Formats: sequence, structure tokens, C-alpha cells
Amino acid sequence: MQKVCSKQIKAYFCEKNSLKKQYSMKKKLVLTAAVIAALSVVSCNGKKTNSQGADQDSLSYAENDSLNSNDIVLDSIAGTYEGTLPAADCPGIKTVLTLNADSTYQYSADYLERKDGHDEASGIFKVLANNVVEIIRPSSGEATYFKVKDANSLIMTDSLGTEPEGAMAKHYVLTKKKK
Repeated sequence: MQKVCSKQIKAYFCEKNSLKKQYSMKKKLVLTAAVIAALSVVSCNGKKTNSQGADQDSLSYAENDSLNSNDIVLDSIAGTYEGTLPAADCPGIKTVLTLNADSTYQYSADYLERKDGHDEASGIFKVLANNVVEIIRPSSGEATYFKVKDANSLIMTDSLGTEPEGAMAKHYVLTKKKK
């Protein structure tokens, strides 16, 4: 009787451990899928392709922030900035960003060597602390950040103004066009 009981107890614990392992594996699989989905969203962030023409965000409203906490006068950064930003899946993104003194912007991006790789947007921008310009897409609320480097250039950053480092840093700069 004791051997039968012992076998039943072993079977119960083996089955319980097996269920724990299955649960753990399912949990890991769901977590992995969530991470992959998040990375996919981040890597495709802002890339809009449309064979019918570019999707264009329109200006929904304009805020009149003439000065930020660092007292940057919007007239001083107003202008058209150009450059080719790095991309993971093509040779680069030819970017044109026009900042206007009324806190509005126009953005255009062409993904090099990609058929139908064009994106446009217009909306408002804000100047945050540390001379960081926040470009906001009205349709999604998505924000992109550039730091005012000097009178003639912006560099793409995170929301805190952390600049890229290393050999690739110079590729994140947009230069102001001469009038």
C-alpha cells in the first residue's frame, strides 16, 4: 500500500511541476512576444509609406510659446534644417524640418532607396529645458526631439536632450539652410 501511495504522490508532484514549467514557459513566450511587438513599434516609429501619396498630419492648433525656460527666442531658431538621418532598414532618411516663429513646423522625410518611402507632417513644436525642441504630431501625439546645438544646427536627441555619442553622432545633425 505504501508503494502505491508513494507512486501516487510522486505522480502528483511530477504533474504539478510539469504544470509549473508549462506556465513558466507560456509566461516567457508571452513576455518575449510583448518585447518583440514593442521593438517593432519602436523601429517602425514614424515610418509611413503610402503608394497613394504621403499621409500628412495637419495643424490642429497652434500654441504661442514665445519663450521657454532658457529664454530662446523662437525667431532665432526659425528656419529650414536639412540632413540625412541614419536608418536601420535603408541607407538613410533625407529629412527637412522647418521651424516657424509662431511655433508651427513642417516635416518631410524621404527614406532613401525605398519605394513609397515618404512621410510628411505639420503641427506645433515646443522648446523645453536644455534647448530641446519637441516636435509633436497632431494625429498621434508622437513626439520627436532635437536639441539646438548652435545658431545653425539641431541634433536629434531624447526628451532630456541626451545627444548621441560615438562615430554615428555626427549623422544625427540637421543643418540650417542659408536664405
